[in-house]
Formats: sequence, structure tokens, C-alpha cells
Amino acid sequence: MPETIGPRTQFVICLAGHIDHGKSSIVQALTGGRVDRLPEEQRRGITIDLGFSHFDVDGFRYALIDVPGHERFIHTMVAGASGVDAALLVVAADDSVMPQTREHLALLEMLGVRSGVIALSKCDLADAEQLEILDVEVAELVAPTFLATAPRIQISAQDGRGIEELRSALVAAARQAPRRPTSDKRFRMPIDRAFSPTGQGAVVTGTVWRGAAHVGDTLHLLPDCAPVRIRRMQSQGKDVDRVVAGERAAINLAGVKATAIHRGDELATPDAFVPATRHLVEVQLLADAGVTLRHRQSVRVHLGANQATAQIALGQKELAPGETAFGILRCKTPIVAEYGQPFVVRQLSPALTIGGGRIVSPALKPGDRLVRTLAAAAGLSSATPAERLAAYIALRRETTLDDASESWIGLTREECEAVLPELIKQRRIVRVTGTPPWYLTAERFQKIKQQVVRSCQVELERRKPASRVPLPVILSAMSHRTHPTVLQAVLDEMTARRELVRNNERVGLPSGASLSNKQRQMLAALLSELQQTGPTPPFLKEFAERHNYPLKDLEQIVQVGVDDGEIVRLTPQMAITPVALERLRRNLADYFRDRAMATTSEIREHWGITRKNAVPLLEYFDQLQITTRAGDARTAGPRLALPLDEPGS
Repeated sequence: MPETIGPRTQFVICLAGHIDHGKSSIVQALTGGRVDRLPEEQRRGITIDLGFSHFDVDGFRYALIDVPGHERFIHTMVAGASGVDAALLVVAADDSVMPQTREHLALLEMLGVRSGVIALSKCDLADAEQLEILDVEVAELVAPTFLATAPRIQISAQDGRGIEELRSALVAAARQAPRRPTSDKRFRMPIDRAFSPTGQGAVVTGTVWRGAAHVGDTLHLLPDCAPVRIRRMQSQGKDVDRVVAGERAAINLAGVKATAIHRGDELATPDAFVPATRHLVEVQLLADAGVTLRHRQSVRVHLGANQATAQIALGQKELAPGETAFGILRCKTPIVAEYGQPFVVRQLSPALTIGGGRIVSPALKPGDRLVRTLAAAAGLSSATPAERLAAYIALRRETTLDDASESWIGLTREECEAVLPELIKQRRIVRVTGTPPWYLTAERFQKIKQQVVRSCQVELERRKPASRVPLPVILSAMSHRTHPTVLQAVLDEMTARRELVRNNERVGLPSGASLSNKQRQMLAALLSELQQTGPTPPFLKEFAERHNYPLKDLEQIVQVGVDDGEIVRLTPQMAITPVALERLRRNLADYFRDRAMATTSEIREHWGITRKNAVPLLEYFDQLQITTRAGDARTAGPRLALPLDEPGS
């Protein structure tokens, strides 16, 4: 059972805004702690890296992330703002709305932040008229955004004006944030810092996006998938045994050096997320981007705490400002993504935020070509679970569903299983029984059938005039086209529907063998003689010499008879009809009613045939468990009373 996480006790809030608008001072006023931890930050009076602090209200902890306001540190800002519960947009009264104010607000929008507060800072430096103008300008700025109805609070970190009102507003905004899942087997934490305190090994920090982790757990460090073990954990400066979604965490890792970890790496449950260079995305250009996005244009993508140079392959020549389109993100280095995850797109030169989007299908496979993948994009982005799942199964061709399914389609395994019966009833999806079950579209199921028929045709042509081919040959020919479990289900259905004819380990088409007139005459002559001779059939070499048939040609004809069920091959030199064999079985069943055991000679004499014929017959019966051998004697086998055409014979 997945772990159930109790009521939340911690919320994460990021601060955003232009450089020198007072974000760090606000954090200090709210928490009493300084966040400019780097000597250069203290010397220059600006935030370069992420800063962290917190305050507590009514037993709840509110973690604050101070992000740099300078445009050169946009990546650091995105890393801090990803996955937070709420945002505090800071606008200085003596400066008003500035370029990074607008860019940070656009970034918050694209990162999916949906709750926040606006702080009109440095109010002690402005008069009433300036504050009135500032309020109007900020209202116009946020009108089309998630902050349209957010409280705008005038504050001063110097004289304490509005700080308590701001604290209360932040608490309310954080508590209004969408609820995080209460149970998730997948742990995920993007890393925003990595360092090595003296004598402690590697320590990483980040905001936990999903699930829970415990001291002693083994996780994967992505994108390298290196196993690491949690040695110790802290949350907001306190040692803890567990961290959960929504909390800030500092995790001491065993099995890796801090120098091998970079911002943007992630800690995750093994196999729950797959690093990849190709992802299907829905991308939107900002209405005021001022540029178009060209097909295959190189851009800078910011996703979580990570960033990568990438191309966006579109289904059109270019994307104009304000427009939205599907495309394939092709990154130079592998990145970790999950369904629905937001990202930001920046122009390489000059460095400028031009848009953003969300992941529609992460970790595309090598065979997921542009045209086919884009064709599935609308279904994959659908808000209707059934449509999304059907599109995902179609894109994957064949798939199973597990606890990591939510990473790929945004639906839990339970949600998938809830809509599958209707898709199966509509004959859009086929369920193949197995452990676990496999799913594929009905269209692909039919396509695999057609491929099996073509494979049979090719092999039958090579083996003319055969009517069957060895089953392993077909399995080998189809091995790179489908999963063995799916292939077996296809073969079973084709056999049941007589679309494929199967005789033990040989399969063929209902049309049978393609024989020349000479071959038909040869087969007819052999069948006639076998029917006439019954339990004493001629040896094949003798038959070939008597009729002047090449033995090689006769071998092919015998196999046709075997495949069609008209001949049973006892040895390389001896064949007999199923009718004659069945008569011998019934005769033997009557014979053993009066005796418990009989020698080969006694059975031969009872049948009235030579030892040369009797020995192969009895050995064949031994294989079928019609008789049981004990030295030179036989006893009744467990299948003696069953007809030869009984299943299992």
C-alpha cells in the first residue's frame, strides 16, 4: 500500500521581482534571518544564489525562497520558483515596474504558480502620489495574470510598516494553493544546491515535489541513475526521519561526492522517472515576445532546477507571438520531466524569455517520429482521461501500466484501470492477459495479425510446397515487432478464428500448400498406399524407389501430409495414417483389458506385424503416454483409453 502522508505542516513561498527591490530585506523582516549567505552577496548587496529562511504561524512552517532579480540569474530564479505553493511579487515604490518585474511575473505564470501576494516595498521612500501611481501601474501589470485579485500590500522593511499584514496574506495565499497528493509511491526532488560540509559528505537541498523519503532509503541520482543512500535529513534546520511533498529538505547522501552533483540533478525513486533528450511538449510564445519561434530553432529551456540547450521541432515553419503549438523538445543533454510539468523557453541571444509550455509526453523513444508523435499530441493533452490513455497506448504501441504511469500520462494506475473497461468495450483497446497485463490499440492488434500472415507467406514461399512452417521461425521473425506476450495472444486468436492453422509446433495458412500437378499426384499415391497398408506401411525409401520419385522431393510431400494432418511421421523412414494409428490404439486398449503387461513380441504377434514395424509404433505410443515402457515390456499408459485426436494427445 502507498504511504499516506498526513496533513501538511509546511508550505514553500518564493519571492520574485527586479533587482534591488528589497526582497532580501523583506525576508529578514519576516523571519529575522539573513539570506545573503555568500560573501559576494553581502559585499554587493544583491542576491546571486537562492536564499532560504522561514517563519512559523500556528504550528505551520512557511519556507521562503529568495531568488535573484538580475536578468543574468534567471535560471537561478526559475530553479527557486519551481514547485512552490505561492509567490510574493515585490515591486519597489521608488522604482515601480521594471524589466525583471515583468519577466519574473511571466515566469511565475509559465511555471504554474497560481496563488500569491504583491508587496509594494520601500514605501518609506515614496509619497502618497507616488504610491497611488505605483498601485495603478502594478494593477495594470497583473490584470491578465494569476495575481489579478491578489492583495497588494504597502510595506517598509525599514520601519516595519505592513509586515504583519504581509505575513497574514502570505499564510492565506499558501494555504489556498492546490492540495498535493496525500499518497504517491514516487519520490522526486530537484536539487537546487549541493555542497559538502566538513566531515559530512555530500548534502543536497531542494523542494520535495512528490512522495516521501526516509533515512536509509536508496534513491537514484538523475540523470546518471546512480544509486545513492540517504544518510541523514533535515527540514528547516531540524533533523527528521522523513520528508514529504511540499517540504524543503536538506539530504546527506552516501555513495556520491558533492562535486559530482549539479543544480538541476534530481533525487528520485528508482525507475519512476526516465532522463531523456526528447520530449513531446505544448509550447506557447508570449504575446509580447517580439520574435517568432522557428522550426528547429535552438533555445534555452528551463525546467525545474535544470536548464538545457535544445531545439524545438514544430509541425509548422514558425510560431508567432501569442500562438500555441505542439512540438518535440530535443535537448543536448538528458533532462528529467514528467507529464504536465511546466517549462520556460528563453532565446539564446540576446538572452530573453520568449515563452514556455508543458510536457505532454516525456521521455520519447527512438521510434517516436515527429509526424506520428505530433499526431498523438492532441489526445495526449486531452483533459478527458479515456482519450489521453487511448492516445498514450497508441503512441507506445504496446504498454503495461504501473505505479509510474502517472509520470508518463498524468493518470495513476487506478485512474487508468477505471477507464480501461469502456475503451475495451468500445473495441478501441485490447487487453492481453499476462503478469502484468499488456494493452494495445485494436488497430495495432490487427496490424500484428497482418504481419504474422506476411511472415507465414514469406516462409512458406521459401519452403515450397510446405503448408506449415516451424512456429519458432515465426516467433523469431516477429520478435522485433511485438512483445512475446502480445504475440502469443495474437497467435491464439488467429488459431481460434481459423485465420491461422496450427499443428503442434508448426503453423500455416488456411489456404494450405501450393502444389504442382506432379506433387499432387505424388501425395495422392503415397496416401493411397498408406491407407491400403494400414499398420504395415512401406518405408519411404522403398516407396520412392518403387515409384521413381527423388527421395528429397518425397520428403517435402510427406511434410505437407503431416502438416495437413493426413500423415503421422513415426521415424525418418516410417509414416502412417492417423486412422491406422487410432485402430492400433483401440486394439491395444482391448488387449490390455485382460493383462497387466506384455512384451514387444507379444504385442507384435497380437497386431500381426513385424518387429521392424512394431518397435517404432510402440515407441511413438510411449511418447504419447498410451503405453508405459518397462525394459522390453509395456503396461497401459495413462492415455491408453483416450482417442489420439483428444487434446493433449
